[in-house]
Amino acid sequence: MVHLLIVILDDLKVLPDLLHAWREARVPGATILESVGAYRAHTWLERVGLGALERLFEAEEIRRRTLLTAIDDEALLERAVAEAERVVGSFERPNSGILLVLPVAEARGLRKERLPIPETAPPHPVCAAWREMRVGEIARAAGLEPVAVPPDAPLDEVARALAARPGVRVACVVSEDGRLIGLLDIHTIAEDLLFYILPEELFREITDLERVAKFTQKTRIRTAADGMQRPVWVKETDTLKQALMLMHEHRLSGLPVVDESYHVVGYVDLLGLLTHCLAQRDAEKEKAR
Repeated sequence: MVHLLIVILDDLKVLPDLLHAWREARVPGATILESVGAYRAHTWLERVGLGALERLFEAEEIRRRTLLTAIDDEALLERAVAEAERVVGSFERPNSGILLVLPVAEARGLRKERLPIPETAPPHPVCAAWREMRVGEIARAAGLEPVAVPPDAPLDEVARALAARPGVRVACVVSEDGRLIGLLDIHTIAEDLLFYILPEELFREITDLERVAKFTQKTRIRTAADGMQRPVWVKETDTLKQALMLMHEHRLSGLPVVDESYHVVGYVDLLGLLTHCLAQRDAEKEKAR
């Protein structure tokens, strides 16, 4: 017999603990939904395209999540219910939530067939020499000049500076003596522009307190210092591998190259790195002919 276990949580603080407990019990993956109570469906905010703002004033909505999971094992169902009760501290408490167990007349897809694992993985060429290529060599080959701006530079000024150098997508925020103090990527500048062109689209994304905080922070961005992230860099002696890993970790499409005193002396772009690798590959193929 298959049962649908439904848990409606009023307190989001217990959600991580409940998911952990269910995972340890090997409960099948749960679907998590944002759920709301009944309230006015049509307001003047919705009529002007700002309906998402109303949810900021509904505390019950902000706190509530619904978890759904289908279970076809009686013992597992009993344990899942017990773990939910333990984590929540009894659903009979006020503002704790609701737990429901419903019989399911028919269920398909609960037990998937495992795909056969190939005996040998397909070969994936790896060129160790590329990993050790030096950033300084690649930066000189690309010939990109970094975009350096002071902390008090308005965002539109930073946008113009980046537009003047199309191959550069990350601006370097530097102190008076040219030392790197932060980075400002093109996505932050684009979001600022979007706020002034399509504010109603950003309003629609506000559905919980965390997004309210992020939205409020974005509206305060006026200068490079307001929107910059902490500095990330490479040096000329660093390797291609190090540069790619930093870009991946910090979600950046480019990095400044700095000297020993952290003065910005160059710039490497993700597309430039890939182009350099492809050029090296083509050269190696040509030699092999």
